[in-house]
Amino acid sequence: MTADTQTTDTRATDAEVRAMVHRRYRRRRTAIVSLAAVLVVTAAALVGAGLVRANNTAPGKAPSRVPAGIAADKSGVAGSTGAVRVDVYLDYLCPECRRTERALTAALDGLRSHGGVSVVYHPVAFLDDRSTPAGYSTQAASAAACAADAGRFERYSAVLFSKQPAEQGPGLSEAQLIAAGRDAGITSASFARCVEDAPYRPWVRYVSDIAASRKVALTPTVTVAGRRVDVTGSDPGGALTHAVTAARR
Repeated sequence: MTADTQTTDTRATDAEVRAMVHRRYRRRRTAIVSLAAVLVVTAAALVGAGLVRANNTAPGKAPSRVPAGIAADKSGVAGSTGAVRVDVYLDYLCPECRRTERALTAALDGLRSHGGVSVVYHPVAFLDDRSTPAGYSTQAASAAACAADAGRFERYSAVLFSKQPAEQGPGLSEAQLIAAGRDAGITSASFARCVEDAPYRPWVRYVSDIAASRKVALTPTVTVAGRRVDVTGSDPGGALTHAVTAARR
């Protein structure tokens, strides 16, 4: 495959994922539109509020149960605190996310060692339709939230990426997700129960909706102080460090 052909294929895949995310998000808004239509019949005074809701892309209220170490806005897991915010949107089935996670680890460690950087990870489920059966992205993100309860979110994420299954195939099984916890240094029985019960699935949906409302339709997406950083080049770590340095000025 030539470089030009590979680039064309990547762009086509990106376009497909964007379309899939937007379709999924529109389906949720369509449900609100349908509710508004019923309200038109029963109480015309409520039509305006219904239409405002239908056109508002803001997600609903965060679920009552969220993992430990959550960011203040509940949209992700906080890996550190500081004045400059770095947001990392990832999907555990995304091959490019695996590459980016590895490429950014050293840069993030260096930035945090100097203080002043707040890193927030957003595990989204954009690629649920690309596993067989569907749903691996949500399952893996829910397990990662269980790892956050054990204080091992980043280490567990690294293990998941090292064991990443191929798209269009089966994801890691429940037993494999639990075993990945042991590889990340998690030995508590509560982690295994959490993976099995998957209480954080609603939170993963919420995180995905928050991301979509912020116009994030592809993973990986990295922002620094709200501005996107291109981490697809030959030096993702350098690009991130430059963006953080600029934001500190």
